[in-house]
Amino acid sequence: MSLIGRSNRLFALVFCLAFAPACKVFPEQIEPTPQTFTIKIKLDERSMIIVPVSVNGAGPYDFVMDTGCAKTIVDRKLASELSLPQVGERTVVGVLASAKLSVVHVDSLSLGGATVSGGELFSADHAANVTSGVRGVLGEDFLRNFDVLIDYRHRVVRLESAPGSMAETAVGEHLLLQLAATNHGKLTHNRLIISGRIQELGDAPMSLLLDSGANQLTLFRDNLGPGENQAEPISAGNLGQWITSSAAARRICSLDLGHSSVSNLVVIALSRRDAVDSDGLLPTSQFHSILISHFGRFVILNPSFPNPSGDALAAR
Repeated sequence: MSLIGRSNRLFALVFCLAFAPACKVFPEQIEPTPQTFTIKIKLDERSMIIVPVSVNGAGPYDFVMDTGCAKTIVDRKLASELSLPQVGERTVVGVLASAKLSVVHVDSLSLGGATVSGGELFSADHAANVTSGVRGVLGEDFLRNFDVLIDYRHRVVRLESAPGSMAETAVGEHLLLQLAATNHGKLTHNRLIISGRIQELGDAPMSLLLDSGANQLTLFRDNLGPGENQAEPISAGNLGQWITSSAAARRICSLDLGHSSVSNLVVIALSRRDAVDSDGLLPTSQFHSILISHFGRFVILNPSFPNPSGDALAAR
Protein backbone atom coordinates (compact mmCIF):
# COMPACT_ATOMS: atom_id res chain seq x y z
CA MET A 1 0.00 0.00 0.00
CA SER A 2 1.31 3.41 -0.90
CA LEU A 3 2.56 5.61 1.93
CA ILE A 4 1.35 8.77 0.14
CA GLY A 5 -2.16 8.94 -1.22
CA ARG A 6 -2.76 10.66 -4.52
CA SER A 7 -4.84 13.30 -2.75
CA ASN A 8 -2.09 14.01 -0.23
CA ARG A 9 -0.87 17.60 -0.14
CA LEU A 10 2.58 18.41 1.05
CA PHE A 11 2.22 21.95 2.29
CA ALA A 12 5.50 23.81 2.22
CA LEU A 13 3.98 27.18 1.66
CA VAL A 14 6.78 29.64 0.95
CA PHE A 15 10.42 28.80 1.31
CA CYS A 16 11.35 32.48 1.13
CA LEU A 17 15.10 32.61 1.43
CA ALA A 18 17.83 35.21 1.26
CA PHE A 19 18.59 34.47 -2.36
CA ALA A 20 16.52 37.47 -3.35
CA PRO A 21 17.92 40.96 -2.79
CA ALA A 22 17.28 41.87 0.82
CA CYS A 23 14.15 43.76 1.86
CA LYS A 24 13.86 45.96 4.88
CA VAL A 25 12.69 43.79 7.78
CA PHE A 26 10.43 44.59 10.66
CA PRO A 27 12.59 45.97 13.47
CA GLU A 28 13.09 43.81 16.51
CA GLN A 29 10.97 45.38 19.21
CA ILE A 30 11.91 44.16 22.66
CA GLU A 31 9.94 45.79 25.45
CA PRO A 32 11.44 46.11 28.94
CA THR A 33 8.39 44.46 30.52
CA PRO A 34 7.18 41.30 28.77
CA GLN A 35 3.63 41.32 27.48
CA THR A 36 1.81 38.10 26.72
CA PHE A 37 -0.83 37.88 24.00
CA THR A 38 -3.16 34.89 23.59
CA ILE A 39 -4.73 34.32 20.19
CA LYS A 40 -7.38 31.78 19.31
CA ILE A 41 -6.48 29.97 16.10
CA LYS A 42 -8.28 27.91 13.49
CA LEU A 43 -6.83 24.79 11.88
CA ASP A 44 -7.70 23.74 8.35
CA GLU A 45 -7.85 20.15 7.11
CA ARG A 46 -4.05 20.09 6.70
CA SER A 47 -3.43 21.49 10.23
CA MET A 48 -2.44 24.86 8.79
CA ILE A 49 -2.72 27.60 11.43
CA ILE A 50 -5.14 30.41 10.55
CA VAL A 51 -4.72 33.60 12.60
CA PRO A 52 -6.42 37.05 12.60
CA VAL A 53 -3.97 39.69 11.37
CA SER A 54 -4.56 43.44 11.20
CA VAL A 55 -2.69 45.48 8.60
CA ASN A 56 -2.23 49.19 9.31
CA GLY A 57 -5.03 48.86 11.86
CA ALA A 58 -7.50 47.44 9.32
CA GLY A 59 -9.01 44.00 9.68
CA PRO A 60 -8.43 41.51 11.13
CA TYR A 61 -7.97 39.27 8.10
CA ASP A 62 -7.31 35.54 8.04
CA PHE A 63 -3.62 34.76 7.43
CA VAL A 64 -1.77 31.45 7.49
CA MET A 65 0.89 31.54 10.21
CA ASP A 66 3.98 29.96 8.67
CA THR A 67 7.17 29.62 10.73
CA GLY A 68 8.95 28.29 7.64
CA CYS A 69 8.30 31.45 5.65
CA ALA A 70 11.01 34.06 6.09
CA LYS A 71 8.89 36.97 4.81
CA THR A 72 5.26 37.89 5.33
CA ILE A 73 3.08 37.86 2.20
CA VAL A 74 -0.16 39.75 1.60
CA ASP A 75 -2.65 38.97 -1.14
CA ARG A 76 -2.30 41.47 -3.95
CA LYS A 77 -6.02 42.30 -3.87
CA LEU A 78 -5.81 43.12 -0.17
CA ALA A 79 -2.72 45.24 -0.75
CA SER A 80 -4.72 47.17 -3.36
CA GLU A 81 -7.75 47.52 -1.06
CA LEU A 82 -5.54 48.96 1.66
CA SER A 83 -3.57 51.15 -0.79
CA LEU A 84 -0.26 49.72 0.40
CA PRO A 85 2.52 51.54 -1.48
CA GLN A 86 4.63 49.36 -3.77
CA VAL A 87 8.32 50.01 -3.22
CA GLY A 88 9.92 47.49 -5.55
CA GLU A 89 10.09 43.90 -6.78
CA ARG A 90 12.16 40.92 -5.65
CA THR A 91 12.87 37.48 -7.08
CA VAL A 92 11.87 34.90 -4.48
CA VAL A 93 12.95 31.26 -4.46
CA GLY A 94 10.43 28.63 -3.37
CA VAL A 95 10.60 24.89 -2.80
CA LEU A 96 9.56 24.05 -6.34
CA ALA A 97 9.82 27.28 -8.29
CA SER A 98 10.88 30.91 -8.31
CA ALA A 99 8.78 34.01 -8.84
CA LYS A 100 9.07 37.78 -9.01
CA LEU A 101 6.94 39.36 -6.27
CA SER A 102 6.05 42.95 -5.49
CA VAL A 103 7.34 44.52 -2.29
CA VAL A 104 4.91 46.74 -0.38
CA HIS A 105 5.33 48.91 2.70
CA VAL A 106 3.15 48.62 5.81
CA ASP A 107 3.06 50.86 8.85
CA SER A 108 2.12 48.04 11.20
CA LEU A 109 1.10 44.41 11.48
CA SER A 110 -0.79 43.15 14.51
CA LEU A 111 -1.80 39.72 15.78
CA GLY A 112 -4.13 39.71 18.77
CA GLY A 113 -2.73 43.01 20.04
CA ALA A 114 0.91 42.06 19.46
CA THR A 115 2.08 44.75 17.08
CA VAL A 116 5.22 45.27 15.00
CA SER A 117 5.57 48.60 13.23
CA GLY A 118 7.21 49.70 10.03
CA GLY A 119 8.41 47.18 7.46
CA GLU A 120 8.21 45.71 3.99
CA LEU A 121 6.51 42.51 2.91
CA PHE A 122 5.77 40.65 -0.28
CA SER A 123 2.58 40.83 -2.30
CA ALA A 124 1.38 37.85 -4.37
CA ASP A 125 -1.59 37.12 -6.61
CA HIS A 126 -2.53 33.73 -5.22
CA ALA A 127 -2.19 33.92 -1.43
CA ALA A 128 -5.87 33.00 -1.06
CA ASN A 129 -5.31 29.72 -2.91
CA VAL A 130 -3.22 28.12 -0.17
CA THR A 131 -6.31 27.59 2.00
CA SER A 132 -9.83 28.89 1.68
CA GLY A 133 -10.42 32.53 2.51
CA VAL A 134 -6.95 33.57 3.67
CA ARG A 135 -5.56 36.96 2.69
CA GLY A 136 -1.90 36.36 3.38
CA VAL A 137 0.90 34.49 5.11
CA LEU A 138 2.37 35.67 8.43
CA GLY A 139 6.06 34.84 8.40
CA GLU A 140 9.14 34.80 10.61
CA ASP A 141 9.93 38.46 10.00
CA PHE A 142 6.97 39.17 12.31
CA LEU A 143 7.20 36.17 14.65
CA ARG A 144 10.90 36.65 15.43
CA ASN A 145 9.94 39.60 17.65
CA PHE A 146 8.33 37.25 20.18
CA ASP A 147 8.69 34.01 22.02
CA VAL A 148 5.98 31.84 20.47
CA LEU A 149 3.95 28.99 21.96
CA ILE A 150 1.88 27.00 19.46
CA ASP A 151 -0.69 24.87 21.27
CA TYR A 152 -2.52 22.68 18.77
CA ARG A 153 -4.49 20.82 21.44
CA HIS A 154 -6.14 23.97 22.80
CA ARG A 155 -6.01 25.84 19.48
CA VAL A 156 -4.21 28.89 20.77
CA VAL A 157 -0.99 30.73 20.02
CA ARG A 158 0.75 32.76 22.72
CA LEU A 159 3.25 35.50 22.00
CA GLU A 160 5.55 37.05 24.60
CA SER A 161 7.22 40.34 23.67
CA ALA A 162 10.40 39.91 25.76
CA PRO A 163 12.09 37.14 27.74
CA GLY A 164 9.56 36.26 30.42
CA SER A 165 7.54 33.68 32.30
CA MET A 166 6.61 31.55 29.31
CA ALA A 167 10.21 30.57 28.51
CA GLU A 168 11.31 30.64 32.15
CA THR A 169 8.65 28.23 33.43
CA ALA A 170 8.38 25.84 30.49
CA VAL A 171 9.48 22.31 31.41
CA GLY A 172 11.16 20.14 28.81
CA GLU A 173 14.42 19.58 26.98
CA HIS A 174 15.92 22.75 25.50
CA LEU A 175 16.94 22.08 21.90
CA LEU A 176 19.41 24.50 20.36
CA LEU A 177 17.71 26.78 17.84
CA GLN A 178 19.54 28.34 14.90
CA LEU A 179 17.95 31.58 13.68
CA ALA A 180 20.11 31.78 10.56
CA ALA A 181 21.63 29.36 8.07
CA THR A 182 23.94 29.41 5.08
CA ASN A 183 23.65 28.36 1.48
CA HIS A 184 26.61 28.48 -0.91
CA GLY A 185 28.36 30.71 1.60
CA LYS A 186 25.49 33.21 1.83
CA LEU A 187 23.75 33.87 5.12
CA THR A 188 19.98 33.28 5.25
CA HIS A 189 17.85 34.88 7.94
CA ASN A 190 14.56 34.31 9.78
CA ARG A 191 15.13 30.56 10.01
CA LEU A 192 14.12 28.13 12.78
CA ILE A 193 16.51 25.19 12.49
CA ILE A 194 17.11 22.33 14.90
CA SER A 195 19.20 19.18 14.58
CA GLY A 196 17.78 15.68 14.19
CA ARG A 197 18.86 12.16 13.23
CA ILE A 198 17.18 9.30 11.38
CA GLN A 199 19.11 6.12 12.10
CA GLU A 200 17.91 4.34 8.94
CA LEU A 201 19.49 7.12 6.89
CA GLY A 202 22.80 7.22 8.72
CA ASP A 203 24.26 8.77 11.86
CA ALA A 204 24.93 12.22 10.43
CA PRO A 205 22.86 15.02 12.00
CA MET A 206 20.33 16.72 9.77
CA SER A 207 19.33 20.38 9.88
CA LEU A 208 15.53 20.56 10.03
CA LEU A 209 13.48 23.70 9.54
CA LEU A 210 10.58 23.96 12.00
CA ASP A 211 7.72 24.63 9.63
CA SER A 212 4.11 25.26 10.61
CA GLY A 213 3.42 25.55 6.87
CA ALA A 214 4.31 21.90 6.21
CA ASN A 215 2.27 18.82 7.04
CA GLN A 216 4.80 16.09 6.23
CA LEU A 217 8.34 15.34 7.37
CA THR A 218 10.30 16.19 4.22
CA LEU A 219 13.94 15.72 3.28
CA PHE A 220 15.63 17.47 0.40
CA ARG A 221 17.42 14.55 -1.20
CA ASP A 222 17.11 12.42 -4.31
CA ASN A 223 16.24 9.16 -2.57
CA LEU A 224 15.52 7.55 0.78
CA GLY A 225 17.47 4.33 0.33
CA PRO A 226 16.11 0.79 0.80
CA GLY A 227 12.39 0.65 1.56
CA GLU A 228 11.57 3.68 -0.55
CA ASN A 229 8.25 3.63 -2.41
CA GLN A 230 8.04 4.68 -6.01
CA ALA A 231 7.46 8.35 -6.67
CA GLU A 232 3.84 9.47 -6.63
CA PRO A 233 2.20 12.79 -7.45
CA ILE A 234 1.68 15.33 -4.70
CA SER A 235 0.56 18.93 -4.56
CA ALA A 236 2.69 21.54 -2.87
CA GLY A 237 1.74 25.09 -1.94
CA ASN A 238 4.54 27.17 -3.38
CA LEU A 239 4.70 30.97 -3.63
CA GLY A 240 0.97 31.27 -3.06
CA GLN A 241 -0.28 28.65 -5.53
CA TRP A 242 -0.47 24.90 -5.86
CA ILE A 243 2.16 23.16 -7.96
CA THR A 244 2.10 19.46 -8.89
CA SER A 245 5.27 17.50 -8.26
CA SER A 246 6.25 14.01 -7.17
CA ALA A 247 7.91 12.55 -4.11
CA ALA A 248 9.26 9.23 -2.93
CA ALA A 249 8.17 8.02 0.51
CA ARG A 250 9.45 5.72 3.24
CA ARG A 251 8.31 4.74 6.70
CA ILE A 252 11.00 5.17 9.37
CA CYS A 253 11.22 3.83 12.91
CA SER A 254 12.06 7.13 14.58
CA LEU A 255 13.29 10.66 14.27
CA ASP A 256 15.69 11.51 17.11
CA LEU A 257 15.49 15.06 18.44
CA GLY A 258 17.84 15.61 21.37
CA HIS A 259 17.17 12.92 23.97
CA SER A 260 13.65 12.21 22.70
CA SER A 261 12.31 10.70 19.52
CA VAL A 262 9.19 10.60 17.37
CA SER A 263 8.32 7.06 16.28
CA ASN A 264 6.82 5.46 13.20
CA LEU A 265 6.90 8.35 10.76
CA VAL A 266 6.50 8.63 7.02
CA VAL A 267 9.17 10.77 5.39
CA ILE A 268 9.07 12.02 1.83
CA ALA A 269 11.92 13.14 -0.39
CA LEU A 270 12.02 16.14 -2.70
CA SER A 271 15.04 16.50 -4.95
CA ARG A 272 17.35 19.08 -3.47
CA ARG A 273 17.41 22.50 -5.11
CA ASP A 274 20.20 25.03 -4.85
CA ALA A 275 17.75 27.28 -3.01
CA VAL A 276 17.35 25.24 0.17
CA ASP A 277 19.39 26.02 3.27
CA SER A 278 18.41 23.03 5.42
CA ASP A 279 18.25 19.27 5.03
CA GLY A 280 14.48 19.16 5.42
CA LEU A 281 11.22 20.39 6.90
CA LEU A 282 9.84 19.29 10.29
CA PRO A 283 6.13 20.14 10.70
CA THR A 284 5.30 21.80 14.02
CA SER A 285 1.97 19.94 13.87
CA GLN A 286 3.92 16.77 14.67
CA PHE A 287 3.71 17.91 18.32
CA HIS A 288 0.71 18.79 20.45
CA SER A 289 2.53 21.99 21.43
CA ILE A 290 5.86 23.64 20.80
CA LEU A 291 7.63 26.57 22.44
CA ILE A 292 9.91 28.60 20.17
CA SER A 293 12.09 30.98 22.16
CA HIS A 294 13.60 33.50 19.77
CA PHE A 295 15.14 35.38 22.69
CA GLY A 296 16.67 32.32 24.35
CA ARG A 297 17.40 30.55 21.05
CA PHE A 298 15.92 27.24 22.08
CA VAL A 299 12.90 25.08 21.36
CA ILE A 300 10.92 22.83 23.71
CA LEU A 301 8.81 20.12 22.11
CA ASN A 302 5.58 19.31 23.97
CA PRO A 303 6.42 21.58 26.93
CA SER A 304 4.54 21.56 30.22
CA PHE A 305 3.94 24.53 32.49
CA PRO A 306 3.63 23.93 36.24
CA ASN A 307 1.01 26.37 37.43
CA PRO A 308 -0.54 26.19 40.90
CA SER A 309 -3.65 28.01 39.69
CA GLY A 310 -4.35 25.19 37.27
CA ASP A 311 -4.48 27.58 34.35
CA ALA A 312 -1.93 25.70 32.25
CA LEU A 313 -0.39 27.45 29.31
CA ALA A 314 -0.23 24.24 27.33
CA ALA A 315 -1.27 20.64 27.62
CA ARG A 316 0.98 18.47 29.75
